[in-house]
Amino acid sequence: MGNLYAKPYHEFNINQKLSLQDFKLLGNQEARVDQVQLHGYSKTKDLILESSINLMFTSNSLKNIINNAEIVRKNLMSLNCFENISVNIDVSSGSNSTPNGYKVTFNVQELTFASSILHSVARDNEGIVKLGFKLNNITGHANHFKIESSIGNGGTQKYDACISKHIPGSISSCISGHIFKKKSYWNTVHGVFDEWGTLFDLLFLSPYKSHFSQNLQYEGVIRDINMLSKESPFKLREESGFSVKSSIKHITTIDTRDSKVLANEGLFFQMVMEVAGFGGDVKFLRNYFTSQFYSKITKDVVFQGSFGGGVLTDLGTFKNVNMMDRFFLGGPMTLRGFQSRGIGNLNENVVAGVTSYWVSAVHIYVKPLFGMESNRINEAIRLHLFCNAGNISFFGKDTKSSLERTFKDFRLSTGFGVVARIGNSIRFEFNLCSPLQYSAGDRIVDGFQFGVGANFI
Repeated sequence: MGNLYAKPYHEFNINQKLSLQDFKLLGNQEARVDQVQLHGYSKTKDLILESSINLMFTSNSLKNIINNAEIVRKNLMSLNCFENISVNIDVSSGSNSTPNGYKVTFNVQELTFASSILHSVARDNEGIVKLGFKLNNITGHANHFKIESSIGNGGTQKYDACISKHIPGSISSCISGHIFKKKSYWNTVHGVFDEWGTLFDLLFLSPYKSHFSQNLQYEGVIRDINMLSKESPFKLREESGFSVKSSIKHITTIDTRDSKVLANEGLFFQMVMEVAGFGGDVKFLRNYFTSQFYSKITKDVVFQGSFGGGVLTDLGTFKNVNMMDRFFLGGPMTLRGFQSRGIGNLNENVVAGVTSYWVSAVHIYVKPLFGMESNRINEAIRLHLFCNAGNISFFGKDTKSSLERTFKDFRLSTGFGVVARIGNSIRFEFNLCSPLQYSAGDRIVDGFQFGVGANFI
């Protein structure tokens, strides 16, 4: 009795979603990859591509092939050499095919050699337009060069030149170097902050759905603080002048959210550890983190819980840590119901920043078209109730008393409003806020508050 090797009735496209029933029926089917083909590239070197697609040959089931194909597709996209990649999985054929063998085809579309940069972002309640140009995949080894300028409606200006090299593999990585100049304003006290510096970044990206990443950075920067008005608090005028920071920073990020702006489920955690003092005239150890958790209560209602905090320790130097390194709290995307950097009295030391803080939030999001199937309005807009709490303090040598002081007399606010998103990077909030607990000197917002940004609590 012979074996019949027939082509199955199904073909797969990695961009199509398979039902749970399909996965149960086909996912555990024994399979292997006989061939991997890439179509549509001409400039990118084979050496760069081979290290990414080798993962396909470790597949031992159909489900494993599908999962690995998605990982490979994301790894190839992370090279920033391709505009689009589609994947097709079919039964292999030909003299070299095996009974359980499959052929995986990646159809790629390379980026043009030169491209322009024109897009908008939002940060710290300020809209920023970025202009520039980029040279893509210069030598075919996933290396890029770009020059970019940023202009914000709040006066922020930044100029950045960057060269980067992407390294594919089971753990993708990217090395980049920046030279930048930045000017920003603090309109509340008429302060101008100038920075000139370099930044070197090494990024490691986990292959598991790109949920886990680590950055190791070195930053060398010259800073100049200039208070333009005599009405600025004396404590801030004392901070004026030049300082030089040379620091190493480690950033750990875990992100399983289904959306970076309006998630329905998943979690986000980011921890930043920075040590300054490798040269320069400031020495400090700074640790801060942000965490978010999302869970569906019903199909139309989502719960979000957030918590963040930070501690800065002065390691001792002839020049004290200045306000560009300390923490501030308050704003429409963090501690709602308070102005940006509005926690604390302008006439006290906190006006120049503090060495510890914490902030938390609870949100209930409701889709506006309640009970209806998913549509563009429900995907882009949410009604929400929120409750915020947080506080600031100076962290001393006595840890116990410092913690007690940090959590004593905390600020509290609540409210409701509308949250909207543009794409998956800009978040708008239109809220009616009611500060319930605050201290003398805090700059509160009792009523309407508008916020825009990418980072939020």
